[in-house]
Amino acid sequence: MDKAWIVFGCTVAYIIITTVVGMWSVKTTKDTDSFMTAKHQMSAWVVGILLMSEFIGPGATVGTAQGGFEKGLAVAWNSSTLAIGYWLYSYFLAPKMNALGEYTISGALAKHYGANVRMLVSVTMAIALTTVNVAAFTGGAAALSALLHVSIEQAIFIIAICATLNVAFGGIKGVGIANIIHASFKYLGLIIIAGTAWVMIQDKPILLDKIPAAHFSLVDGVGLPQVIAWVIANVGAIFSTQYVLQSISSLPSPADARKATIIAGLAIFPIGFISAYIGVLARGIFPDIKSVMALPAFFDLMNPWLVGICAAAMIAATFVTILACQLGATALIMKDFYVPLMKPNDRQNIWATRIMAIVIGFLPIPFALFVPGMIKTFFFARALRTAITILVLFMFYKPHMATQTGGMVALVLSVIGTVAWMLLDNPWGIDNIYIALVTPAVVMCIDHLIRKSRQTEKAEVGN
Repeated sequence: MDKAWIVFGCTVAYIIITTVVGMWSVKTTKDTDSFMTAKHQMSAWVVGILLMSEFIGPGATVGTAQGGFEKGLAVAWNSSTLAIGYWLYSYFLAPKMNALGEYTISGALAKHYGANVRMLVSVTMAIALTTVNVAAFTGGAAALSALLHVSIEQAIFIIAICATLNVAFGGIKGVGIANIIHASFKYLGLIIIAGTAWVMIQDKPILLDKIPAAHFSLVDGVGLPQVIAWVIANVGAIFSTQYVLQSISSLPSPADARKATIIAGLAIFPIGFISAYIGVLARGIFPDIKSVMALPAFFDLMNPWLVGICAAAMIAATFVTILACQLGATALIMKDFYVPLMKPNDRQNIWATRIMAIVIGFLPIPFALFVPGMIKTFFFARALRTAITILVLFMFYKPHMATQTGGMVALVLSVIGTVAWMLLDNPWGIDNIYIALVTPAVVMCIDHLIRKSRQTEKAEVGN
């Protein structure tokens, strides 16, 4: 059988099977609660895989391999430091978030900061999730276009339709089941490609001479400040992401929530290093290719059936992120805007939720062809969420310093400052993630000092 037809067949079969499997949960998503949280229907192990799924898209594979080709193994930290975020989350926030009984990050913050912050957080998070999806559409469409020999535009519509059917009909349980398949294929594909690269290097060790020595360093290729920025961005993204809270809310106890986040960290840690390793070896094996081809370049040298599996893995990398972000954005818009305004009954609510999932699923299409580099776009979206993380930490650990006014001003200035800094292309080499981290903390501290000063003045006047 012709290699092209094998790859084409594997890709089409994979898309159809995973879409149908995800939609199959329509039987158990007959109300909004089961659609959004699937309470008690998934184990900690399933939720652990579900938790990692938003963060293992094209940027974590194709993008990291491209970075490994250009800068070396140190680029692995852009994905692998997500594990640090999950392990910290398991200790500091997972049990607390599970105990709140909320499945939206905006709803959790509203308990302390009030309705105004709730609306702003909801809009900010929805924008961040949609930004991630735009980048995922772009990277996924490029891969799908090459595999199915269709145009980029057609590939974008295929991705949008399949992902939207999964989310609109399957809800969080359908997304969870589909994403277990996606995560498994992604790991399998990466291991096959990394194994192919290792065998080629063993056969021709002289190829190692074409790889700069710095490429094998865990820091030198990107520098320590960039690694620290990635750590902050990833911790911030996990601590404040809607989809993470939504997954945590599906578990029956805080102990299960902690277990799921530990599993997520263990599962996600190797992804960055395997992808970067592929890129580093590609630098020696294919020194003249464009860096973006560092991962798919191996396809020409592999058995056609292995290529079919790896092609499915590339598609999995796309869907695994899109499903998570689409579900999270749907939850935010429905709970914070549609339900308060329309006050629907249960039947109206579940149908409106499905319709909203379809709208949000198609929203990234017009923007998908105009996205900058994948890693840059992903980390700008994570920077937006870092500001929300600071509010979450103040709410739980310094509640006396977290007022409604301070929280509102902190979030507004953080969003404006982060966006402006990104548009200015990070002046003086300072990443916008630091703006998102420092601004809300400074504003909250200033608000606390001002209130404390006023209280002191009132006390003195009273005396």
